[in-house]
Amino acid sequence: MRIAFIGTGGISQRHAEGLAKRDDVAFVGAFDIVAERGQSFVAKFGGMAYSGGVAEMLDGAKPDAVWVCLPPFAHGQAEMALLERRIPFLVEKPISNSMATARDILKEVERSGTLAVAGYMNRYRRGVSRVRELLADDPAVLVHGGWIGGTPRVPWWRVKAQSGGQIVEQTTHIIDLVRYIVGEPKLVYAQGAKGFVSDVPNYDVEDASTIAVQFAGGAVGNLMSSCAGRTGGGGVHLTLVAVHHHVAFTGWEPSVVIRKSRLEEDRVAGEPNIFEIEDAAFVEAVQTGDASGIRSTYADALKTLAFCLAANQSLETGLPVEVASI
Repeated sequence: MRIAFIGTGGISQRHAEGLAKRDDVAFVGAFDIVAERGQSFVAKFGGMAYSGGVAEMLDGAKPDAVWVCLPPFAHGQAEMALLERRIPFLVEKPISNSMATARDILKEVERSGTLAVAGYMNRYRRGVSRVRELLADDPAVLVHGGWIGGTPRVPWWRVKAQSGGQIVEQTTHIIDLVRYIVGEPKLVYAQGAKGFVSDVPNYDVEDASTIAVQFAGGAVGNLMSSCAGRTGGGGVHLTLVAVHHHVAFTGWEPSVVIRKSRLEEDRVAGEPNIFEIEDAAFVEAVQTGDASGIRSTYADALKTLAFCLAANQSLETGLPVEVASI
């Protein structure tokens, strides 16, 4: 299978390193707006670096499938070029920072019948599948979690108009996991803190935020974010409380402890090769035409984006927001 990449930054490397181990794929092309970065990528993984644009790369390399690894603000043209040619693609999260852009892409996905997958890799973890199975009959009543750490170094991340802020770009992993296990949100109410980080140039994202959530199924929750910490601690976590289960995910991977009583608990370690697992499902779907192994479609990822952007709207207005209104 001939594969190509649009965007060759850090996250593309995580995918490519695993794909390079396979003997059923061949790297044939890459495009990055920073030509040197694209050249470095193909020097490591193979194929040809194109500098004339996405269309030139797609028509020249003729890939069977493409990985789209772009910053939130850069989505739209790349996906439309792929859909025009009906080339299956996996797009890294978040799928955009704009509902209008994402809806336009989804409309074309559905019209063309092209396989479009989103990179919410945690859905492929054993621990997540186990918890989802258990809580199907014992639904969560309380949810709390978050993503707490420092500020990523890439310049666009700290500009909210480009990244969407931490909720859209980072905490989206936790938000998607909550949707996948607990169900859809109904109402969100967010509060943010600014002004504590004063020594980072071109920085206008919230230093911290908290989102109160009412779920359609009746549960309530709180999701926290902070990119202000510089001393470690915090990290990535998600706790789910049900009548007969207490679930605690911790770490980026994340590992999970499932408590069934004071004396009985299960532990499931997070897989270190999760990108390989996620990409294997996508490759198989492209090769066989059977997408039943895909756990995060573009259409579903749009709902995660709506959750995130509803929280952002609440931050801006100071009012509760119905997620369905986004």
